[in-house]
Amino acid sequence: METVLLSDFVRWLGDNHSWIQAISLICGVTYMVLQIFQHKWMWYFSIAASTAACIIASTNLDGGAWAPLWAQVALNVYLIVIAIIGIIHWRKLESESGGKLHIVRLPRARLITCLAIIVLGTPLLAWVLGKTSDPSPLLDGASLVISLVAAYLLSQSHVEQYLFWIVANTLIIIVYATQAKWLMAIMYTCYNVACIMGYINWKKNGVIVE
Repeated sequence: METVLLSDFVRWLGDNHSWIQAISLICGVTYMVLQIFQHKWMWYFSIAASTAACIIASTNLDGGAWAPLWAQVALNVYLIVIAIIGIIHWRKLESESGGKLHIVRLPRARLITCLAIIVLGTPLLAWVLGKTSDPSPLLDGASLVISLVAAYLLSQSHVEQYLFWIVANTLIIIVYATQAKWLMAIMYTCYNVACIMGYINWKKNGVIVE
């Protein structure tokens, strides 16, 4: 009985994605606007947007059948964790920068590590997702790995995180477009516009802290 009720609830969520997408869109765009100016409230909107996106990805229906976008589920759970880390870490950086927009230099070793993770992790994750019901294992896997790296770089306040996000968001736009999740595709398009604006603002007005 409980399994039937759970199945019905998942299907109900899958059939009512529009309003959940709207919540994710509003919170997501607000998060990106706040990120441009490095406002600490961005993390709380990130948690809200990621929670809504996680519900959408986990209850995705493909041809009436349950087809969760597992990479997107994992990504958004990870983003919630990263947001909590960001809230804590940025308090220290804000103190060191005197409350100004803060940037931490990206060490070459860390950059090389991040690129290695993407190169090695993408085919591995795509193979794993290919064993599931995920309808876009390669795109989903690549976007997840790159997003994991970008989210970590954001939590550490590296301006280069924007470049990784632009690539990841572009892949996610394609994933959601193929599933006709148009509001989600629009949201990630807005993310990319905000990434470009944020990159310019951080480079221009950021204070480098060590």
